[in-house]
Amino acid sequence: MCVKVVTIGGGPAGLYFALLLKQHDASHQVTVFERNGSADAYGWGVVFSEQTLDNLRAADAESYRAITERFARWDDIDVHVKGETITSSGHGFSGIARRTLLQILQDRAASLGVDLRFGVDVRDDHDFRDADVIVAADGVNSTIRREYAGAFEPDVDLRSARYLWLGTTRLFDAFTFIFVEAAESVYQAHAYRFDDERSAFIVECDERSWKGAGFDAMDVAASVAACERLFAPWLNGHRLLENTPPHLRDHPWARFARVSNRRWHHGKVVLIG
Repeated sequence: MCVKVVTIGGGPAGLYFALLLKQHDASHQVTVFERNGSADAYGWGVVFSEQTLDNLRAADAESYRAITERFARWDDIDVHVKGETITSSGHGFSGIARRTLLQILQDRAASLGVDLRFGVDVRDDHDFRDADVIVAADGVNSTIRREYAGAFEPDVDLRSARYLWLGTTRLFDAFTFIFVEAAESVYQAHAYRFDDERSAFIVECDERSWKGAGFDAMDVAASVAACERLFAPWLNGHRLLENTPPHLRDHPWARFARVSNRRWHHGKVVLIG
């Protein structure tokens, strides 16, 4: 039986779900709609645990091989705090560039016959009434989840801590946590290499520290410059890099959200990611 599936959101979760559907049954008509372009990738590295890799290998060996061939791997965690470095070994993490991961999943999905459509900003599911299944993989701010909030009953807990997802050409050999105290405030960075040229560098702080540094009044360029000064001893002369989405450039600091739903499906609409 041919099943028509529409996936809204072409991030890693949406792409992977789509290719697995097509792999399971080639007769399925699977279409992915993504608001960004095929080459757009905001953010930097993505980390996989060994358990996630085991699940990936069991689900689709071909995409598993393509992804793991591009991995940066490490076992150590280094914590830099109060002038000391504490190392913990044997953790088994792997990282890959988000852009590389998306390209691998796009190529694998297309090779299986998934219809990938980019530059389409889907605001609701009204144009897909003829689909048998509508998969909402449109992220933490899902418009589909909001549209059917009465059915899904989402619980969104927006935390107060702020973070800025940056990159750097400084290559870290371990999963690195750096704590800096300044003017009764605390700032943390966690950094990890995800390819041969770059590392991810995520800066976090509580709201009081965020305001204390003046980050609440800074755009992305000013924030990057301030973070470079704050973490200069660990950057070894390297610069911090940003690829912030246009709508966040004036106010680039984000907050972590914990999203849960009482129900994960409603009629033919399914939430993933």
